[in-house]
Amino acid sequence: MIIRKVLMSIPKNHHYISQVHIKNFFNNEKKEIYLYDKQKENHFAKKTTKSIFSEKNLNTKLKNKDYDYSSVEQQLNDHFERDFASSFEIVSQFINDKIRTVEFDNAIIYFAKYAVISELRTPFRKRNTDEAIYKGLSIIKDMGEDKLKKNFEEYFSFNDERKYSNAVNYIDFSQKVLNSMGEIFFVIETPQNENDFYFLPDFGAATTRAKINSYFNPDVKEIAYIGIPISSKIYIHFYSSKLNNKINHSRLAIVDSEIVFRLNKMNFDYSNQIIACESKGHIEEFINTISKY
Repeated sequence: MIIRKVLMSIPKNHHYISQVHIKNFFNNEKKEIYLYDKQKENHFAKKTTKSIFSEKNLNTKLKNKDYDYSSVEQQLNDHFERDFASSFEIVSQFINDKIRTVEFDNAIIYFAKYAVISELRTPFRKRNTDEAIYKGLSIIKDMGEDKLKKNFEEYFSFNDERKYSNAVNYIDFSQKVLNSMGEIFFVIETPQNENDFYFLPDFGAATTRAKINSYFNPDVKEIAYIGIPISSKIYIHFYSSKLNNKINHSRLAIVDSEIVFRLNKMNFDYSNQIIACESKGHIEEFINTISKY
């Protein structure tokens, strides 16, 4: 009975974009956040962030043949969510006073790590990853003994309680990507027009791959760019120094409405279904504009 109560008390509504991140797109004056569903072509608003970019049992995994509802959530909280608010304040302070400190450099690395795992956390990416792994290992499974086949099928037998394998270690993955990128240049952009707002797409952050390291296989591409809106008014781009482009130093940039629109359009196009915005008028105007294309 005691065990049952403990299990029932564990939250099972898991966010694939952290609530502390979503809240930076919440309209505190109107007490709402504005969303658009591009599949249903529908505008709607929410009074809370609790049900936005979340799914029941998203991060549940198997551990010793039991359902583990909390270990992935704990890892995300300890290493990718707990310091979001304080890191955001440090970056905001840097934008205001232009003074680069050790604390700021740590905050920038924090956001790079947070951003690089963002899409991995989404339901659509988890599903695609599991399907790819299942397909890739099926050949080995088919050649194995009956016990191996049974264990394999059990591991990839998902249900409403465990929907994905959740085998990725986010700490290791983020560190590996940043190590591979080498020195990182950042560009922090803020809108010039106070009526411009960045959208938060349902994949969290964008990544682009390129050939930035030499391997036996010359076709290997690794993450070389990361882009993330950390609030309605701050967008951070991270570039590997190994990229052959014009970005060869870190800087702040105030951008015009055209650049904000272009970023929002790219994130809208790449989003699976939902985008969120602080401004009702801005998101409605954006949808009206692109509908004319």
